[in-house]
Amino acid sequence: MSASLHLTIDGRPVDVQPGETILQAARKLGISIPTLCHVEGFAPSASCFLCAVQIEGMPNLSPSCAMPAADGMIVLTNSDEVRAVRKTALELLISDHAGDCVGPCQTGCPARLDIPGFISLIGKGDQRQAAQIVTDDLVLPASLGRVCPRLCEQNCRQCNVEESLSIRNLHRFAADNQRLAIDPYRPRKEPATGKRAAIVGAGPAGLAAAYFLLRRGHGVVLFDAHPQAGGMLRYGIPAFRLPRHVLDAEIKMIRDLGAEFRLGQKLGRDCTLDQLRRDFDAVFLAVGAQGSRGLGCSGEELAMPALEFLEKITDGQPPAVGSDAIIVGGGNTAMDASRCALRLGAKSVRVLYRRTRREMPCLMEEVEAAEEEGVTVEFLVAPIKLERKNGKLNLTCQRMELGPPDKSGRASPVPIRGSEFEVSATCVIAAIGQAVDFTVQEAADLAFSKWGIEVNTNTLATNLTGVFAGGDAVTGPDLAVRAVAAGKLAAASMDQYLHGQKVIGSPEAVNVLMSKLSEEELAVFLRGIEEAPRAPMPHLPAEQRRTTFEEVELGFTPETAARESRRCLGCGCGKAIPCGLRSYATQYGVDPTRFVGERRHFVRDSSHPDIIFEPGKCILCGACVEVARQAGEELGMSFLGRGFEVAVASPFGRPMAEALKTSAKRAAEVCPTGAIMLKGTGCGGCRKG
Repeated sequence: MSASLHLTIDGRPVDVQPGETILQAARKLGISIPTLCHVEGFAPSASCFLCAVQIEGMPNLSPSCAMPAADGMIVLTNSDEVRAVRKTALELLISDHAGDCVGPCQTGCPARLDIPGFISLIGKGDQRQAAQIVTDDLVLPASLGRVCPRLCEQNCRQCNVEESLSIRNLHRFAADNQRLAIDPYRPRKEPATGKRAAIVGAGPAGLAAAYFLLRRGHGVVLFDAHPQAGGMLRYGIPAFRLPRHVLDAEIKMIRDLGAEFRLGQKLGRDCTLDQLRRDFDAVFLAVGAQGSRGLGCSGEELAMPALEFLEKITDGQPPAVGSDAIIVGGGNTAMDASRCALRLGAKSVRVLYRRTRREMPCLMEEVEAAEEEGVTVEFLVAPIKLERKNGKLNLTCQRMELGPPDKSGRASPVPIRGSEFEVSATCVIAAIGQAVDFTVQEAADLAFSKWGIEVNTNTLATNLTGVFAGGDAVTGPDLAVRAVAAGKLAAASMDQYLHGQKVIGSPEAVNVLMSKLSEEELAVFLRGIEEAPRAPMPHLPAEQRRTTFEEVELGFTPETAARESRRCLGCGCGKAIPCGLRSYATQYGVDPTRFVGERRHFVRDSSHPDIIFEPGKCILCGACVEVARQAGEELGMSFLGRGFEVAVASPFGRPMAEALKTSAKRAAEVCPTGAIMLKGTGCGGCRKG
């Protein structure tokens, strides 16, 4: 037997046999060196250079998979120079990667819901598993499935063909199936840790934080000034958009996980931040934006704030609106207030907005629904005085015209001189905007920014140890789905804090996203997809809507949901989670845009019965070539072309089914990227991306 070789790796001695590589030596010590092109039992190709190491006395780094160990070698596997070279190697590999790690819909969702996953399952008829995804990934899925502004749909590639996929409505369908099931899915809960967290605010952010903390085994107590939990979902959104029994059922799930609710408890009045810090192991501040802004004109105190108006309706004591209601504002709250005024008996309901329809900050479908029910929307009108005359309210207004863009990026309204006019009403409702009802006195020593509480954006930690904040309390008035995302992030950070770990939040995996697709590339996605128009959401008849607070949108049937799900293009990669390239890119903090250049065209070959081949993701490791050779494939895979044009493909342009007759599954197994993947995974396989 040959004499052993003695070398040192990262300061640790190791003995190996002649012919063994540095990579093998490092693995004997339990030292992990990243590899992409290396497959155990195959001859080293050293093509990716990710396994580079530093050898004392050598001027350049060496690939550890191909470098034989030598007696007396001193090797460094994780120096700054080594990490920098590995990062560059990864950035070069990713620079022309033709494919999306996850679908653009998923990256467009603030809560990073696995949209392709649950949609794929709906299409297959697996409603329970689809419900499990939306329940595991998200809190309040049925509620958000009704009120979310559909940021995901704005990124849907179906927009390049026709209308986007109806993601929100499919999301609602999956969540409603879960809620109404005889044996609903129950999220798993980890063993109790003995730690307790206080959450101030039982709105979307607070409920989300509670949900994910409880599932991690921590105790949770939620404090809220209102008599019922739900925050703006309960007190700012009417029942005809979000039925109370739907919200109550989702809050009950959180209660069933062990949450304790202390309602009617206001921070600063019934408890202080100092008390909460003494009594609990961590605190999350999730105070919502439930303060209202006035009209900004003389007599503004005579107008009822829209949130107060909506809250009274929720509490069962709706205010009298009389025959003529005027709502000032152009957001979703203005639309909600106008539709409520109709339902409370107003014969005439007018919405006054100082810009045009194009600049309205609300969802256009909400404007259209209000108009369909009989609300009149008047544009380029602003209030300048409100007074009471002869038992009615008299609102003096002024016509506006659009000027240059303001800080919001929208055209600024400019008054037209001499255009004043008066309108009378029995009720004027101010829906100008919202504000966080939170004062510095309620949280001494807490640092604030110009928007709200100051936090580390990666972790939501405040300047006070053990205190975290998120949602409207940090950003100012924002969307419920972003508040839920903040609660989810806060729970991850608080869990780390409660376990005494370094608080890093939830770092996202690197996502490679293709830019705008060519017509040929888009055609690849459309191939085999059912061509059908976007499924419309069924509604109550407009005449019936005006007289009831029953839910307006009736939901998809199973048949409609299945048909709509088949419009999904499946943009993401079926290998996004086991993909070694993505995993290492995340680990080394890769910037996917560092080496921006012309990427390869996206091509997908689905002709093989077992695998999908996407050559634009190939890193030329040659593993599939060796698999085919070892399997004795008659045709096999080959390196074709020269220089920068080299590619791995089936020789002579023959089908993949001929190249990999018996070894396709093994080729998919060893492929370090999504270049070769098994059929049946599709984008539905990209869980937790």
